[in-house]
Amino acid sequence: MTLSNVLVTAAGMQSLHSLFAASPKPECLSAALNAQIINALYDYQPSENDVQPTQAWLVVMETAHINLARLDSKLCINHLPRLFSAGMVCLLSQKTEITSAAGKMLKAVIVGCVAPASATLGVQLQTTGTGSTTPLQKVLRALESGLGYQFHAAWGFVLQVFAAMFQSLGRICPAAFQKSLSAIAELRDSVRFAYKGELDHAVGCAVRAMGPREVLAAIPLQITGQSDDLDFPRSWLLPVIRDNVQETELGFFTSYFLPLAAKLRLRSLELSDQQNIVASKTYETLQLQIWSLLPGFCTRPTDLAISFKGIAKVLGTAIGERDDLRMEVMASLRKLINQGKGSEESCDELGRFSKNFLPILFNQFTTEPTVAKDLSKQAVLETIKCYFQITDKQSIATYCEKCQERLQEKDITAYKRIALHDLLIGMLPYLECEQLRQVFKLAVQNLEVRDRSLQKKSYRMLEEICAGRSIQSREFVRANLPDIQQALLKSLSTSSPSSKAPRLRCLVNIFQVLESRQDEFLLAVVPEAILCTKEIAEKARAASYALLVEMGNSCIRWSGGETDCALEEYFKMVMAGLAGSPQMIGATLLALTRIMYQFKDQMSSAMLAAVLEDVCLLLRSRSREVVKGALAFTKVLVASYPVTTLAQHLKPLMMSLTSMKDDCHHHFRFKSKEVYTKLVKKFGHETIYGMASDSIRKQLGNIRKTLERSKKKHDDKEDSESEDEKEKFKTQTESIDELLRDSDSEPEENQKVKRSKVKVAEKKKVTGGQAWLHEGGDDDITDFMDVSASKKVMATKPIEKKKAQADSGFKTAPDGRLIITESSEDEAGDESDDNDDIIELLDALEKGRDTGKVRDTGKIKQNKKRKLEDLGGSDDEGASPNKYKAGGGGIHRDLDQKKPFRKPAPGAEYRAKKADGDVKKKGKLDPYAYVPLDFRSLNKRKQMKVKGQFSNLVKGAKKGAAKGKKAKRKS
Repeated sequence: MTLSNVLVTAAGMQSLHSLFAASPKPECLSAALNAQIINALYDYQPSENDVQPTQAWLVVMETAHINLARLDSKLCINHLPRLFSAGMVCLLSQKTEITSAAGKMLKAVIVGCVAPASATLGVQLQTTGTGSTTPLQKVLRALESGLGYQFHAAWGFVLQVFAAMFQSLGRICPAAFQKSLSAIAELRDSVRFAYKGELDHAVGCAVRAMGPREVLAAIPLQITGQSDDLDFPRSWLLPVIRDNVQETELGFFTSYFLPLAAKLRLRSLELSDQQNIVASKTYETLQLQIWSLLPGFCTRPTDLAISFKGIAKVLGTAIGERDDLRMEVMASLRKLINQGKGSEESCDELGRFSKNFLPILFNQFTTEPTVAKDLSKQAVLETIKCYFQITDKQSIATYCEKCQERLQEKDITAYKRIALHDLLIGMLPYLECEQLRQVFKLAVQNLEVRDRSLQKKSYRMLEEICAGRSIQSREFVRANLPDIQQALLKSLSTSSPSSKAPRLRCLVNIFQVLESRQDEFLLAVVPEAILCTKEIAEKARAASYALLVEMGNSCIRWSGGETDCALEEYFKMVMAGLAGSPQMIGATLLALTRIMYQFKDQMSSAMLAAVLEDVCLLLRSRSREVVKGALAFTKVLVASYPVTTLAQHLKPLMMSLTSMKDDCHHHFRFKSKEVYTKLVKKFGHETIYGMASDSIRKQLGNIRKTLERSKKKHDDKEDSESEDEKEKFKTQTESIDELLRDSDSEPEENQKVKRSKVKVAEKKKVTGGQAWLHEGGDDDITDFMDVSASKKVMATKPIEKKKAQADSGFKTAPDGRLIITESSEDEAGDESDDNDDIIELLDALEKGRDTGKVRDTGKIKQNKKRKLEDLGGSDDEGASPNKYKAGGGGIHRDLDQKKPFRKPAPGAEYRAKKADGDVKKKGKLDPYAYVPLDFRSLNKRKQMKVKGQFSNLVKGAKKGAAKGKKAKRKS
């Protein structure tokens, strides 16, 4: 690397990078030797404006320091100040590639070297003062220098580095970053600051690591509620804190933000009374933004057991009285409960206030809403269910008894009755067997009522009991299973469509707990499960399919290992529906499709053949309902089974598909096309085409073309994506090999010219690496004996800066001539545009000239050159000639009588000057008859005239074609 050769230096960098990246053992590379190599690499640091070598040097230094941190963390920390100083110098580079690489290097070093030693560094920072000269203090001062204006172009990268530093050390030593945070906030308050996104991210990282208390100590919010600047320059802090606060002190929200929110609300009410609506709305918005911070403070708080009692009363009041805060407060409570389940202390503290929160929540939920769809009701119910998890069972039993008592009231409204049923459903997992028996009786009484909502809630209660979410509910189901089955079978005829889904889910839960064989119950449920596959509600259809699968699993469980026989009996039981009405047949086919797909690996070949035989017969039915179900079964069958299984059934299947009735064939042409497409993919086009009738062979040909086209399109897309990935990989200079490989590239000026890849590769092979010597001027002569001479040797051609010429006070032309303007014109040029317009308008009115075409609605401004011409012309050499050239028709025609205007014929520019015919011209299209488009050619009255214009073109084309044909024959 001392040879100052670009290629040799690149090879040395690559070797060192490979050494550090391999993480060698201390016996191979000791920490002392690693540190010596780092010190030596500073002597061969490239110039700050040499892109590829500098990028490679930064990557090598990054890997070297990370490897040194692995070997000796303390020694690595001692080497960081010099690295950060060099990185900050690179951030001042004019090349964006270098600034980006420097920012990435500094972030990687912080993550790989500083973060692992955060505990030791935190203790060191806490024991030393802010003015000490420890290595980490030097690093922080180097980073703080990046907030100066000279780094304004790289502030985005500087802020990203600060974000990484906050994440690594902010939680351990937050006091060390007070000065940095204050300086960052001043940048945010500056005018036209362009990196607000990066700055908000950095402050957000500080909030996440240090907590809002430390951040607000460095960046005051500047909102007091009295005599505030209504612009609120620091209001941007509130969204940043809201999006990042977590695992912090809940007590800080109680002590700092709650009083501030109260002041802002009072101030908003005062301004509203004073009819200052704008200021009132501003303060109201601010206090709502402060309350929006509460869910973040309730995300795994560190002092929940101590501070919750100080805010519990305020939260309860907000739920009961503040409609605008209710959603935020309930979301905060749910977070506290769900995230505090692992801590017994937290659960006890939150559960202690259940007697306060649950009555308030009950009251809110059972109160009839004033709007049609109140979304907060569902949030209230979810909060109640969360609080049930940490409430003692005796209290829940008391609430259950009170709900049942309220249901017996005579003047109860329909809304309150449904709400009380919802509360009972939420309590069921926490009730004892006796309370479960009472709720079960209540639900059974309402299974046959005409009120659909009440009937649905009763089935939901049965579903919750049968789900067995607690030990008590599972014991109750086992003890009362016959009663539950009888109640469900008895209420089958009176169940409403809205109750189908919870009813079917009840049956699913029952079949899951059935241990002994119950054929009668199975036979009674199968028809209902089949018919519900045609329900309109999606949840009901899903529940029916789940019930069909669960009944099959129960049959296999009851069989004692004889799976084939059990499935055969179950399939025969389901296939009995094929003898019913067309609607029943269609539903049965859907049911067979689902259980066939579920148990395809366990079905015997004889059973599959029997089912497929019936389906083939049904494909020839006249009923659209039946054919639709048969096509659905066939489609799933072809997609589910391999070719070896389907081959023996292919011929009868094709005969049935091609023998569909004309009405069904036309109506389901798209569905049948999907089946044919899957068959062609499975067996090939020739096989299916040979088995098909003439009526569908045209359709099969279309399918073949479509598949070929889609395959070709897919292949082209994959090729293009792979090329794009390769191209993206080549353009990204992330790896050390690529960075070093690019160091022998061509000059930047030559890179801008587009060349083919082959030519570029050949040129690289021929010319090899090129290098330039960068010197500052005549006085700056490179000393090749100096170690730092390698910085002068660059792989990128340096840009020569033009010397700034002294201002002589006169304007100059590009050829060096002086341009001297009259003083009156200069003074006029300094005046406003409005004064110029007024003066010119007055002159035009006095002299009677049509200055600037007055009809142009005020656009009458002229340049000074036009003024001089109007006053009598100008003979100055500096006056530019008129650029307008006559040409065209109308007022733009050429007035020279010697050259009368004549529109050129189309293609005249291709006519040969010394021979007949047309000739090709470089850079232009081939000489065919290009006819210009003209809307006047659409005029019917001028059709003959238009046709006559092209008669010569047609004759010439025919003549040329005849000559070409004759010449071809001769050849």
